[in-house]
Amino acid sequence: MAEFLRNDLKALKPYKVRSVPYKIKLDANESPYDLPEAIRQQLVKELMEGCQFNRYPDSDATALRQAISRYCGVSPDEVMVGAGSDELIRVIISAFVGKGDGVLCPSPSFTMYGIFTHIAGGIPVEVPLDDNFDYDVSAFYKAIEQYKPRVVFICSPNNPTGNVIDKDELMKLIKAFNGVVVVDEAYGEFCGDSIADQIVNYPNALVLKTFSKAFGLAGLRVGYLIGNRKLVEQVYAVKPPYNLNSFSQKAAQLVLENIDLFRSRIASMIHERERLYDKLRGVKGIEVYPSKANFLLIKVPDAEMVYKKLIGEGILVRNFPNDPRLKNYLRITVGTRQDNDAFVETLKRILEG
Repeated sequence: MAEFLRNDLKALKPYKVRSVPYKIKLDANESPYDLPEAIRQQLVKELMEGCQFNRYPDSDATALRQAISRYCGVSPDEVMVGAGSDELIRVIISAFVGKGDGVLCPSPSFTMYGIFTHIAGGIPVEVPLDDNFDYDVSAFYKAIEQYKPRVVFICSPNNPTGNVIDKDELMKLIKAFNGVVVVDEAYGEFCGDSIADQIVNYPNALVLKTFSKAFGLAGLRVGYLIGNRKLVEQVYAVKPPYNLNSFSQKAAQLVLENIDLFRSRIASMIHERERLYDKLRGVKGIEVYPSKANFLLIKVPDAEMVYKKLIGEGILVRNFPNDPRLKNYLRITVGTRQDNDAFVETLKRILEG
């Protein structure tokens, strides 16, 4: 069969999610809580009486952007929504990155920054975190000087390490860089801090946020970006029309209308994260890293062996077999108390042999 894929993409490996039967799912940083019953009932009513599925959705997601603007303390025209952060990352790169342009990405971090850059014809440049997986901001300045990138991605809290960049250092970087800085705050609700309301004052910075993690809408794919309105207008030039379906728009809007309930859930997840961290610190033979997200990174003696044995017990976690630096690390999503305890006891049993 003839091959039609671009030559520069032939080495690109598809991002595939392995489908494995499980009892406990702690591999994708999803919320352990499904939508509350009251919101489900409102969505059922919307299905029966509200949404006209023969009509295209509101292309600008007007009502949802207004709700997001109230939540984040910005103006609606400083907000754009998309089908998850993934789509927005791709749209941003499409807007600002041309063939041969450099894009700085922290490493290790979310792999889609580099993948979408490669697809756009750009050149992803990985900037390593330090030995403790903390941000080495000086390394970013050096990379900016060397590679003259068009875009810099910062993930804070960082996935998969869970740490945050110093806010003052971040703002200095934004001021100093003659390009676009994209701050991915997908896990921001779990650290209790955000620069979304400040970023609108800068002409060259965007914040990415999502409903998939803290708000439990991973299955509906709702993300958004915030930035100076003139910069957002530039991104709009490449945004697909009708990119977020009507049902997802309404569900996200209802989440923000019931924000107090979700703030309570977030507080519970943070409390459970700290409890799980303390329990893992008591497990012999592993190292656990503190986190400001809804997951924990742990170092184990033989990650591949532990990973396979956990699967055998019906427990899914995230491994990194293709990343030399993370070869012996696993990322554990903070689940329910019951699931977390079952994971810890199973891990102990595996390590004890």
